[in-house]
Amino acid sequence: MLMVLGMMVATSAAAQQVVNMKFGKPTDEEMNMTVYDADSTAEAVVLCRLTDVAYTIQFNGYLVDYREKIRIKVLKPGGERYAKVTIPYIMAKQTNANIGVSKFSLATNSSDMSNVAFDFDAMSGSMTENSGGTFTDESVEELKATAYNLVNGKRVKSVLKKSEIKTEQIGEEQYQVSFTIPDVRVGTVIEYEYSLHSQLFWLLHDWYAQREIPVAFARLDMVIPRYLVFNIEEHGIQRLKCTTEQGSLHYKLESDPLAAPKVVNTVHYVFVGRDLVAIPAADYTWCPQDHCAGITAELRSYSLRGTMQIDYAKTWEQIDQMILDSPELGKQIDDHSPFSADLKAAGIADIANEEERAVAVYKFVTERVKWDGTYTIWPAEAKTIVSKGQGTNADINLLLIQALREVGLQADPVVLRTRNEGLIPYNFPSIIKLSSYVVAISGPSGKTHYVDASSANGYLDVLPEPLLVERARMVKKGKKSQWVNLQQLKKSETITSIEATLTADGKVSGTQTTLYKGLAAQHYRQQHGLNDFAPEIEEKHEISYQGTVSDGKITIPAFAESPLKEQPFPEETRLTPVEYPCVSTDQVVVSLALPEGYTFAGKPQSSIIVTTDKSLDGRFVTQATDHRMNIRYQFSVNKPAVSEKLYADVRNLYDLLVKAVNTPLEFTKQ
Repeated sequence: MLMVLGMMVATSAAAQQVVNMKFGKPTDEEMNMTVYDADSTAEAVVLCRLTDVAYTIQFNGYLVDYREKIRIKVLKPGGERYAKVTIPYIMAKQTNANIGVSKFSLATNSSDMSNVAFDFDAMSGSMTENSGGTFTDESVEELKATAYNLVNGKRVKSVLKKSEIKTEQIGEEQYQVSFTIPDVRVGTVIEYEYSLHSQLFWLLHDWYAQREIPVAFARLDMVIPRYLVFNIEEHGIQRLKCTTEQGSLHYKLESDPLAAPKVVNTVHYVFVGRDLVAIPAADYTWCPQDHCAGITAELRSYSLRGTMQIDYAKTWEQIDQMILDSPELGKQIDDHSPFSADLKAAGIADIANEEERAVAVYKFVTERVKWDGTYTIWPAEAKTIVSKGQGTNADINLLLIQALREVGLQADPVVLRTRNEGLIPYNFPSIIKLSSYVVAISGPSGKTHYVDASSANGYLDVLPEPLLVERARMVKKGKKSQWVNLQQLKKSETITSIEATLTADGKVSGTQTTLYKGLAAQHYRQQHGLNDFAPEIEEKHEISYQGTVSDGKITIPAFAESPLKEQPFPEETRLTPVEYPCVSTDQVVVSLALPEGYTFAGKPQSSIIVTTDKSLDGRFVTQATDHRMNIRYQFSVNKPAVSEKLYADVRNLYDLLVKAVNTPLEFTKQ
């Protein structure tokens, strides 16, 4: 059974088009296709994608099989790259033959189930009955791939060989199968299919119908036993058509082959997408898949045969408790810091100012344990992290929480999903989608600061861009957890002041001072190889540039270096929102002393351009006196995400600002 939340059903005008669903025999029309009518610029198109999801019932659990079939037409140079295919899967390592390493205990709300316990591993996805059995692995099977070409009017098949299939481990439990289909060129029809055989029956994989090239037809067909209840959220700028019907599944247990077949009720769901537009990766878009038509799901409740239904995660409060009960994070944050004696010897607890005390702890910990460049959510054992001298952000954040509490500051985890991985579902709670956490710090003053192990060149409330999410959840033991917006913590500012003099020969010289604050300061340090944990940094240097002089007229650029050289959005249309890292302001103020007898030849300007929703605003102001020219440029991001509906506003704002700041200034002699 599935619970579908926020479902919107839409049909396309092409709903009655006939789709070739028979793989192994591309049609003549598909073979001769040279352009995709719905998008003549497409270098390739997915002609048909079929995904079937089916469950098998076993004595102590379930198996789930995903059967994928995909047909792609290569239309232009560049489309050949879709011959390269990667299929990810999971193989979880076990420390016990019967029961996986437990991350969470799934408690039942039914007293009748008090004698049955299950373990769930959110990292590997391991769920087992205490009676035995392991459910931890996936495997890619029945893989076939073929390229179809027309050679002298005849079809030629090129079949992928087994020796051309590569399997590799890419993470602790993450593996992938990869291959390149042979003889693919412009005009080729590609077909490949495979089965993903999964023991992770509670983990329903996300399914995206839309991708970076157009999709003519995609279908997801799922048959789910009533024993498993999933929350499902549909998303995307185009919606799928969904149909559902009740059904039944006949099964026999391998452990009792002579018994009569049994029957379980099912829900049969079919999601169909037609004529889906391409959603390519684009600048100012963190995760294109957030905007692709598809579904995401998480287990809501389940039961094994003959047992009562068990609620897994109905509310975020239940997720909070799972985190607090986890031995990896929730239990360890209550432990004393392995640096306890050293912290005491350093006298950090005696620092009266809370912010200075927090900064001292951050520097103390990060000087001893270095970040390895990865974001995770489940830390290792604290002593192991210290002995290694390096770790993930989750590892070091654990040490930070312990150390901060050791010196009298309250510290709590703030769990999130990094921006490049996509949004947390809006319509149901999810622990599987959480991928990392940062640290919230508070003291008697009541002010809360946020920090992460990867913020080495930043400061309190200055987080790296992947962690600047709109929805993060602060998990507090004994208190109500709360949602926080990490994009609004601290404004990123670049403030430049230029004091310069223009001479009669057209030369501009002076001093430029730039103050970087927040994320801008962190970026500056990273770019210049500087290591410091501080709220801001100042740069000061001399400038000099030459204008032109002709017929008593001096012409110079308004700025030594243009703050906005070109329009960042050349495309006339956009399907996805414009996403900035955080709220920010870039400002340049120029005070220019003019040579004796010269005045500004143009008219003073005072332009203020604002998008309809006031998310962006730009300003360009010029003011002239007898002996001085003042110029001010400012661009502000007031909301980090601007709707694609306002894309025309965004382009117009940039067009006007680019023209204003790059128009030369002219001065004439009186």
